[in-house]
Amino acid sequence: MKAVVLILILFSQVSAAKILSATYEVSFGVFDTLGIADARFETRDDQTYTIRIEARTAGIAQTLTNNRVEIYESHGIVRDGKLIPQKYSKTRRTDSKKSIKIYTFDHDNKTVWRETIEKDEWDRVKHDFYATEDILTLFFNFKHSMQSRQNRSFAAIGGNKQDGRIDVVFPANDDLDAMKRKLETTKGDFLKVILNDRIFASAQGELLINLGRDGLCDKAILEDVLFFGDVVGKRVE
Repeated sequence: MKAVVLILILFSQVSAAKILSATYEVSFGVFDTLGIADARFETRDDQTYTIRIEARTAGIAQTLTNNRVEIYESHGIVRDGKLIPQKYSKTRRTDSKKSIKIYTFDHDNKTVWRETIEKDEWDRVKHDFYATEDILTLFFNFKHSMQSRQNRSFAAIGGNKQDGRIDVVFPANDDLDAMKRKLETTKGDFLKVILNDRIFASAQGELLINLGRDGLCDKAILEDVLFFGDVVGKRVE
């Protein structure tokens, strides 16, 4: 289910929408669709926002994972066109268990507090590092870096556990041509996002991403996973 991150980039260039939604299918090598991800972004007149992504298994994966569902949410304010998170949460549930992690931002004191809720247990501790963004707002706010097209490193809550580092690379020349062939299109913008985290058997979690004309992600690929090939996320509506 970590393949849900394939669709996080979909908010990267949206700026004026009040409500935006999209649905993605995730497939894995020789298998058919193994997951569906529904994404919704909403801004309100009081200058607050909500981002919600619900990813659920399908097909054989639904049976093997006991109907696993993951929900990612970000809540905060909009200031000068930029999203500033106040709370980020991740909920993971199956037919037999449920766990929740909630991250609360204290920007004034450069601190993030992490709550863990599982069964009847609850714990609240200071997170290992502070970041100004979570992984959902990072990709929305990334539109401010698109014009310069310079490779950059970011930190985000919800990224890798060590320091949240995420690298964004703009391919050029032969690398760009190879990415276009891999993604089977020459249209739109192309990015490589390195999550610096193991996803399945991909050591760094490198994603090839194609953004459509509307700024939404049309297709994303996590290459060479396990023995079966690529994990592919495609926008279906």
